Amino acid sequence: SYVADRSVRFVREAVGTLRRSRERADTSTWVESGSDLYPKYYQHTFHYQTDGWLSSDSAEVYETSTETLFLGRQDAMQRTSLVHISRALQRHRAMEGHSAAGPQPKLLEIGCGTGRVMSFIRDNWPSLDVTVSDLSPFYLEKARENNAYWERRFAGSSTSLGRSAFVQANAEALPFEDGSFDVVVSVYLFHELPAEAQEAVFADVARVLAPGGTFVLTDSVQLGDRPYADESMGRFGDFAEPHYKAYIRRDLAALARAHGLEPFEKEVSSSTKSLSFVKPSPPSASEEGPTDGPTN
Repeated sequence: SYVADRSVRFVREAVGTLRRSRERADTSTWVESGSDLYPKYYQHTFHYQTDGWLSSDSAEVYETSTETLFLGRQDAMQRTSLVHISRALQRHRAMEGHSAAGPQPKLLEIGCGTGRVMSFIRDNWPSLDVTVSDLSPFYLEKARENNAYWERRFAGSSTSLGRSAFVQANAEALPFEDGSFDVVVSVYLFHELPAEAQEAVFADVARVLAPGGTFVLTDSVQLGDRPYADESMGRFGDFAEPHYKAYIRRDLAALARAHGLEPFEKEVSSSTKSLSFVKPSPPSASEEGPTDGPTN
């Protein structure tokens, strides 16, 4: 049965993870170090997970493992993203004059993993066109499977079901045209990126966002978000999370501004926070005011 299979997988993975953590085991993966497809930082078994992000076995056990790691809080914490998505879609409707005939919003999730957040999004906005991307073909295939199950089980015969698309891509170099999406979502990606990769992701998210669009970034709390936890917060970095200690000190607002996005709102849920950043719309002709002609 499904439950028995997941239980066996989880126990096997948990035993291996705890052993590797205790031994501070090697964190390299089966991928050759010279691979052009996967950046060096990606070729790593984050939190000592078997194969890192690079096997179907890893994708099969991920949700059970992490939900257990966070003591049943992970789904609730990830859903904090929905607050910002809802507000972003409301702003889009307001900009388009609430017209059903106008351009419909498009959403992109980067680093989608197994598609768990995608299912939350489609639960709430089934008519929304959603594209998800991930660098791991194994996790992307699992996301596709989970979406197919969602469509069979929950979408029913809806005639207004939005399109879904799955793209293997590095979030540092997204294969989409400028201004393609009204909302871009990232959940639990940034704490696993080195600083230069964080810069590249912000730059490309800003590029693919349409003017007035929103970037929703959901990840671990940082220093100062939960002052009582500051002293112990960095310990998670010892769990094969090499970039975590730098992440909790990173000024994400400054990073956003450096790439043309304005910090907008913040929500905190347990050990997770969700931020939104808005790409300013260009001023209208009336806002720019009259000109006296060209100047040299």
